[in-house]
Amino acid sequence: MNKLKKKLAFYLIISIILLIQNISYASTKIKIVNKINNEIITNFDIQKEYNYLIALNNELQKIPLSEGLNIAKDSLIREKIKTSELKKIYELENFNRYDYLNNIFQNFYKKLNISSEKEFENYLKSFDLSVEEVKQKIKLEILWNQLIGLKYKDQINIDEENLKKKISQNNLNFKKSIEYDLSEIVFQAKTQEELTAKINEIKSNIELIGFSSAANKYSISESAKFGGKIGKLLESQLSTKIRDELKKLEINQVSKPLNIGGSFLLLFVNDKKEIKLEQDKDKVLKKMIESERTRQFDQFSQVYFNKIKLNVQIESY
Repeated sequence: MNKLKKKLAFYLIISIILLIQNISYASTKIKIVNKINNEIITNFDIQKEYNYLIALNNELQKIPLSEGLNIAKDSLIREKIKTSELKKIYELENFNRYDYLNNIFQNFYKKLNISSEKEFENYLKSFDLSVEEVKQKIKLEILWNQLIGLKYKDQINIDEENLKKKISQNNLNFKKSIEYDLSEIVFQAKTQEELTAKINEIKSNIELIGFSSAANKYSISESAKFGGKIGKLLESQLSTKIRDELKKLEINQVSKPLNIGGSFLLLFVNDKKEIKLEQDKDKVLKKMIESERTRQFDQFSQVYFNKIKLNVQIESY
């Protein structure tokens, strides 16, 4: 009961904060902020997206509102670009993968430590959001991932023999293993000078507003919506490069930038502990294959997005 009261009190506080912000917005006129090809983004769309992002990561409220709204605007621009590309290929209203959508939706609110759809619905109301709005965003991501899968399925290459060798050489199926709870910031830089400047800027913001809010602000990964949270992973699921870097870190420390094929990765250790488990080598291999497939898939997703963005006309008003 006490836990429920705390949640209700939290929702009430959030509602009051958003109400004050929305009153401020209500005093201004609706105006177009950006135009993406033929799609427009208004100041009210940006406020709605901001509500969505802080619903997924409350830490975002720690940064100034103006910065938060800029993050929301960038998030909407990415969504509009993806939607525009998807409309060339799919009839979005004919989406039929509802079982898959519902499974992802359940995992979505469980990441927020919410146990039921009804509780999530009430939570969203405190941010002036609905379940259907969230499901619509998930639907777009499902179709985007489907598109990337179709375009790059023949280019995803998994060296199973090499992974098997790593398992044997490093005893990765040994019953003692390190389990990491990680968050990430994925960013890009074209030159060494830009890389150095961006690292300094990001690290400065991490010290000022925390890793979670910095992830919202800088990360190009989908995990940015959750403050960069990627969850718990065994060391066996990580690449050698990442595993070696994490061994140097303690809880609440940030990794050095890791080159992950066209992008750079900063990892934050939320928690790490040694656990005892006995894993079958085939199961370890399966997890490593899935992790490597996800890494390559995310890389191709960013490559394709950057490619189509070059042909998108983005106007600011």
